[in-house]
Amino acid sequence: MSLLIGIDIGTTTITSLAVNGDDGSIVHSTTTVNDARYADRPQGRSEWNVDRIVAQTIQCLKDVGATLGSRSSDVVGIGMTGQQHGMVLVDSNLHAISPLINWQDQRGNEPHPDGGSYIEVLSKRLGADQYQRHGCYLRTGFMNVTLKWLTDHDLVPAGSKAAFIMDLIASQLCDAPLTSDPTVAGSAGLLDIHKNQWDADALGNLGLSADMLPRVGSVREEVGRLTPRMAAVTGLPTGIPVFTPIGDNQASFLGSVSDRHSQLSINVGTGGQVSAYSETAGEHPALEVRPFPYGGFLLAHVGACGGQSFSALDNFFRAVAADVFDIEVTDAAYERMKELASRATRGSEGLNCLPLFTGTRQDPTQRACWSGLSPENFTPAMMTRSLLEGMAAVFNDGFAALQSCGVTGITEIAGAGNGIRENKVLVDCIEQQFGMSVRKRAEKEEATLGAAITAAVGCGVLSDLSASSRWLNYE
Repeated sequence: MSLLIGIDIGTTTITSLAVNGDDGSIVHSTTTVNDARYADRPQGRSEWNVDRIVAQTIQCLKDVGATLGSRSSDVVGIGMTGQQHGMVLVDSNLHAISPLINWQDQRGNEPHPDGGSYIEVLSKRLGADQYQRHGCYLRTGFMNVTLKWLTDHDLVPAGSKAAFIMDLIASQLCDAPLTSDPTVAGSAGLLDIHKNQWDADALGNLGLSADMLPRVGSVREEVGRLTPRMAAVTGLPTGIPVFTPIGDNQASFLGSVSDRHSQLSINVGTGGQVSAYSETAGEHPALEVRPFPYGGFLLAHVGACGGQSFSALDNFFRAVAADVFDIEVTDAAYERMKELASRATRGSEGLNCLPLFTGTRQDPTQRACWSGLSPENFTPAMMTRSLLEGMAAVFNDGFAALQSCGVTGITEIAGAGNGIRENKVLVDCIEQQFGMSVRKRAEKEEATLGAAITAAVGCGVLSDLSASSRWLNYE
């Protein structure tokens, strides 16, 4: 029996699992909290200790190797994924010379010497057709925005490169040059998604060079093979192929969608993503067009609302308890909120919620609101129910945007993320809003499984992407 290893380097947790190549069952899984974020950075900065993230990832691999024991010789490939958009500077020896600056970093919104913010000035330099070429508009936290800011502040040493965190760790496991799959490179904001190459003209317009960026390769390629040193550290055999990492959105899609032509993906974690596969690149202001592994595109409605919206309402309820009743509540009220929402009537008796507490990618200034308040529906139960119904409505708006780009044939929803798995009321709201059933995988860690799928295809354990459907079992 062949075994595949998947690794997901997220900003909340880092997970590694070993998968049975015959049926996709999880042989072993280990997860650790990603506690590498620096707590002393100024407001608007999101910086993380790279060495800590590397050490946590290697420890996860070590745990898998220790559990497998003699069966570790059955491991035939390692696939990886991780948080998109951020970056770390590395030297020629693949040593980090800056913190990881991730997607939450806000320095792109800081003033530019030419007037306006960095985002505004850089977007203007790219021209009106940047979306058509790159599949997205520049946003703060994207690699090339952060890299330009660092360059302008003389913080990029000569000869250094910008790297995605999962690409860096893959290269360190193999002692091999940096390589990015288009699913990852596209999140930098300056990839020509039609050629799967860095857009040289766009880089020139921003005063950047492709020499500062990783080589764009393919998930079909090996970054290299596990070195003897890394094998000794992890307890895994020397020479295991490590494949080029893929983006976490695409990995989650692979790990939850068994039929990309008939299923819509809704992934609810801290944020929410509604994604669908398309043979062609669509165009809609609410969508990002992302390269899909093995060809085609993933059209994504990204980050409008998710667990952070539910958390914001929880914080409000706890503030009422503290400020009005002088009761200090230390634990989250999520379970009680879900119980109340489950007993509330559908439609929340006319109470409507737009749950965009932190805005959208297109309009970060937009904020949440409730409307239709009455003495009868102004209750914790109705506020919670209406928030979940509002989330489902936002997801449905994303689906409408996908349909406007030619996505057809969708008959059911593949749900992923803890927001789907742990909130039956939200699932009920989505099914009511869409008129389709939501199917959930029997096991967690969709993105980590998706990474393992890429390794299985690369090794030939799975003949092609469609063959991965036999790995996906639903509740």
